[in-house]
Order: sequence, then structure tokens, then C-alpha cells
Amino acid sequence: MRHILSKIIIIFLTLIGIIILCGEIINVHIYFPINISENEQIPYHRMQSVRLATIICFVYFGIRYLIWNSVKMYPIQFLNIILKSLAVSSLFVYYTFQMELREYWFVLFFFIVSIILHFASRPEIRKYFKHSKF
Repeated sequence: MRHILSKIIIIFLTLIGIIILCGEIINVHIYFPINISENEQIPYHRMQSVRLATIICFVYFGIRYLIWNSVKMYPIQFLNIILKSLAVSSLFVYYTFQMELREYWFVLFFFIVSIILHFASRPEIRKYFKHSKF
């Protein structure tokens, strides 16, 4: 069940990403959750959140590389880390800028999605001693 839910979420976010990219080609700015503007810029607090999330990801992967050198990571785990970084950085930026409470739905959405992807990306625990003949 968790894999089906995570696939639905990934398909949804992928389609939104494709729509946003196509909108940029025709000079229509779309930002989450489906706010469309032709002449307005993306809000500053949203850009700061993405900037800090990118920096958090660089720091995380830099430390991870230095400690574990190179460990295999699946794409869903990479998405999970990016969304967690986005949720945490958005929370701090929104709090710092004293944003309205309605803006925190953005943080809540990505936090819930990252939790679902976290559980979907966990390896299955195998019961090695299930059929033990001792």
C-alpha cells in the first residue's frame, strides 16, 4: 500500500513539474500550489526556501560522501531528502519572515509527502530466522 501511495504522489509531483516547466516556456510563472501569474514574480520567501533547501542538500550529501564515501541511493531516497530539506528550510524562512498561517500549508504538505516517501523507501526487513530448524 505504501508503494502505491508513494507512486501516486510522485506521479502527481512529476505532472506538476512538467506543467510548471511548460508554463515557463510560454512565460507563465506557476508556483506551488498551482498559483499562476504572468507578470508577478515568485514570492521572495518561496525562493529563499528553495535556496536554503538546496544548500541543506549540498551539506547533507557532502557530509554523507565524506563519512560513507559512496553508498548506493535510490531516486526515491534522493527525492525524500530534497523534500525534507524543503520542508525544514521553509519552516525556518516562514517563521523568520513572520508569514501568514496559510503559507504553512506548503510546509505541512511537503513534510507529509516526505514522511510517506521515507516509509516507502525503507528496505523491507527480512525474517532470516523465520524457518530456523534449531
